[in-house]
Amino acid sequence: MNDFIISLSIVIIWLIAMFLGLASIIMSRLNRKRYKEICALYEDEYGNLPWATQIYDNINSLYIKFAYAMKTDFIFRPLIWNKKSSFSKNDDKDFIRGLPQRLIRPFYIEYYITAMSLVFFLIAIALVLIDEYR
Repeated sequence: MNDFIISLSIVIIWLIAMFLGLASIIMSRLNRKRYKEICALYEDEYGNLPWATQIYDNINSLYIKFAYAMKTDFIFRPLIWNKKSSFSKNDDKDFIRGLPQRLIRPFYIEYYITAMSLVFFLIAIALVLIDEYR
């Protein structure tokens, strides 16, 4: 009975992690239009986008998560950590944080869904290891 409960817990946590991972991918796809709008506003304000954003502009989050993170750093870093983008020459944190909520709120949601997915994946892996080596 105890083994069944542990196995069931692992499966449930793994399914939650998979669901949140899928939700994160869907949110990044839904945020494309807002991303393009933020890019246009950023270019109007500062002249050009940060270099990582220019290089990885057409990268999809489904394929290369690291490149997607570099591409959207100028949005997430000011929103989440209240610091300027790592790849920008401009002090853009006040600009990004001052954008309308309809543009930035979905990026908060995407970030927190992705973070929760990672936490659940790590918990599932830890439970698998605990079950394997107990």
